[in-house]
Amino acid sequence: MKRHWLAACAAAMAGVLVPGAWASTSSGISVSDFVVTVKAIAPGSHPGVSFADAGGSTSESACSSGSPRPDQHWTAASGHAFGGASTATTADPFAGGSAGIVGDVYGGGAAAYATSYASSLVPASFGEGTVGLVNDVGAALFTLAPGTLMTISAAVTATASASGASADEFAESGLLMSIGDQTGLGPQRGYVNFNVYASGLFGQYSDTETTFVTLTYLNDTDAAIYGLFSGYVSSYASSGDPVSDAPEPGTAAMLLTGLLAVAGVSRTRRPAPSPPPAARP
Repeated sequence: MKRHWLAACAAAMAGVLVPGAWASTSSGISVSDFVVTVKAIAPGSHPGVSFADAGGSTSESACSSGSPRPDQHWTAASGHAFGGASTATTADPFAGGSAGIVGDVYGGGAAAYATSYASSLVPASFGEGTVGLVNDVGAALFTLAPGTLMTISAAVTATASASGASADEFAESGLLMSIGDQTGLGPQRGYVNFNVYASGLFGQYSDTETTFVTLTYLNDTDAAIYGLFSGYVSSYASSGDPVSDAPEPGTAAMLLTGLLAVAGVSRTRRPAPSPPPAARP
């Protein structure tokens, strides 16, 4: 009976001490060399593009910490057409999200990023930044001059990982961009949906993907045409339901010490083995 009891205690203790019992996820996306360029498609044309209602880029980060920590959330708006907005990572050591946008899409290029992480002590966190040229929503109307080819391009790297300790783990990072007429649809339309994800359903997993995205819009008429561009980068991490009764490190150490002591007592109480026949008087 003692052996069975010790085995049960050891199994329970293993579930507490094994690192894999602590679910954790993380994700991130980085966009670099994000540029908007125009060029003439016919001799004598004057290429150009202008975006309406460019109220400034927006980035935000958040984490859901649960009790006793309140939810934390940060939002920053640059007030400029794509650039200058950034948010700091949350102070919670078990969950956090961050996002930032900086640069000039009409010049040397801009950069955007979003990251998030979460452990089994908290439910979820996220980071998000708008790629569009307006405030709060990643969308902007633009006017394209006659004889103009507009190209929007960027280099993207996305990551996602899960520890596999919980089937409810989920992490995802991605980029979404679309371009079309004023409704976002029409005969000219470009669409990019790039994402990387990881799930704890199939054990420990980590993935990193890179790509180069390009969207084009052409005006080969004699009149200006109007279109809509939208997009954003996002990162999300969830460890599933938070752990509510996880023992403190000191408590776990005391439990382990008690198990070792019980095992030692069990050994001392075993009857001494009989001496071999040759050693008997």
